[in-house]
Amino acid sequence: MLHSFIFALTILFLNSTVLGATHPLTGSSLINQPNSSWALSQLGFKLNNIPPNWAYNKSIDNTAKSIELGVNNQTLLSFRLENVSIKTHLEHYVRQYLRDYHQYGFDIVGLHSQKNGTGTIAVVDLKQKNNSTKSRQVFFHNQDKIIIATCADNATNFDSTAATCNQILNSFQWR
Repeated sequence: MLHSFIFALTILFLNSTVLGATHPLTGSSLINQPNSSWALSQLGFKLNNIPPNWAYNKSIDNTAKSIELGVNNQTLLSFRLENVSIKTHLEHYVRQYLRDYHQYGFDIVGLHSQKNGTGTIAVVDLKQKNNSTKSRQVFFHNQDKIIIATCADNATNFDSTAATCNQILNSFQWR
């Protein structure tokens, strides 16, 4: 009788703490919920402020160096990891990108950088020359890693999307 009670109690306890799906990385697994930040940790950072209606827009695997987030299968915010030399200076690194933006049909409408507690951040605001798309790229640099976060949407929705992206990116923390 005591063994049956202990067994039943153990089963109840396990059922209340299981967070995984029947198959890893599928369904409602905790790793598939962006606000848990578990999948983002493979890139070396976490976010604490992802809206609950946002989802991952492509499959996540252990070799991914990029992750896309958005709503209704539209990518609004993406992250890409770049490994660099520990001697890399962020402003010099961002200048490489500045040369390429014009080739791809973008005009630079804003650029600034700042230091925070764990690294340097550069922000580049862009608009497509035909005014159909606007985007913001935020470069987070810490030691030998750069995370490039790109927030993009059509020009009419961008202000709202950028406000949400800013809330998310303001919670960025290196692991």
